[in-house]
Amino acid sequence: MNLKNKVVVITGGSKGFGKSLASLFSKEGSEVIISSDKKEDIEKTAKELAVDFFPADVTSYDELANLGKYVFEKYGAIGIWINNAGIQIAPSLVEDVDINKLKRLFEINFFGYFYGCQVALKYMKSQKSGLIINVNSTAGLEGKSNISAYSASKFAIKGLTESLRKEMVDTNLNVYTIFPGGMQTDIYKEKIPDDIQEYMQVEPVAEKVIANLKSGDPEQDLIIKRPAK
Repeated sequence: MNLKNKVVVITGGSKGFGKSLASLFSKEGSEVIISSDKKEDIEKTAKELAVDFFPADVTSYDELANLGKYVFEKYGAIGIWINNAGIQIAPSLVEDVDINKLKRLFEINFFGYFYGCQVALKYMKSQKSGLIINVNSTAGLEGKSNISAYSASKFAIKGLTESLRKEMVDTNLNVYTIFPGGMQTDIYKEKIPDDIQEYMQVEPVAEKVIANLKSGDPEQDLIIKRPAK
């Protein structure tokens, strides 16, 4: 895929993995629009990377719809829509998970992706082309103890992605998934893992995503595991 002049929307684009992706897409010559619900952060990152931005809370369908409208009206197309915004809650046994935190996690990690897919599809179907990328996690490939809520939200994204692919059969639309292992980001606000220094840096992971997209035969499900010790 030629990324030059490709219109790329990235949710959760002000920090971490989203910011790294935005930087690399911009270097490839893409028209990048980053989004976040934190206006000051998104403005700062957009200025730093010299990319466009639009504030939006992924838990609000209306705000994501406004993001899609802004991008399509300004650029005339949406080439790639990347659902990336996500959170984590402190590890705990299933019975100890705080219900309010559980609901908030699914509002962002699952509903934010579902809404993003709905908005992106509206424009991609009208232009008869487009790619949605759902940033998942290796926690969406197998259950993991003490992070049941997070893992469940990632399994939900996996189900959404696979169902969407079946709906896209015989169209020029695609949906890819990225399954990265642990990365050194601020997603672990409630509890930083003891071995966080062994987690991957975001830049090399983002580089693999770009390399996959530019390859002649990209993997639809790109699994990027932490290097073995």
